Amino acid sequence: MGNSLGGFDTLFMPVGRTDAQAANAYVKKPIGIPEPLKFPAYIVGAFYEDKLVGLIRAMFDGLSADIREFCLECELQGDNLKYNNGSVIEQDKYGIAGRMGNLLTEELRKLGNTFTVAYIVKGTEEDIYRSIGLKHNQGHAVYYRDERPYV
Repeated sequence: MGNSLGGFDTLFMPVGRTDAQAANAYVKKPIGIPEPLKFPAYIVGAFYEDKLVGLIRAMFDGLSADIREFCLECELQGDNLKYNNGSVIEQDKYGIAGRMGNLLTEELRKLGNTFTVAYIVKGTEEDIYRSIGLKHNQGHAVYYRDERPYV
């Protein structure tokens, strides 16, 4: 399937568009399509016995990447999880999340990525993001609008 993660398989998949598909999606007349519209998402998945057990997904514009999703099945993270939610990577007992993250960042670097950002759960996910080469950005503040009905 892809690179081996010691019993787990990974699949690197750029989710791209052809020039024609991008042109039809964003404009009514054919023009030169900018890179951000050609390859908007890159995904690495970890599989065990044909079951998806982990995933990291980033949006990429040819220069900057934004990690939008990074998840791992709870039973593969470790014991005594605070949140017990696969969308929050509290531990990486088997190194699967780290290998997925490194595969994604290595592939994006080959494509020209020079800046990567991710939103994390403070006090919980710092270790996994540091393990794939990210660090805390002291100079940025987060602005957001939250209209989720369940919060």
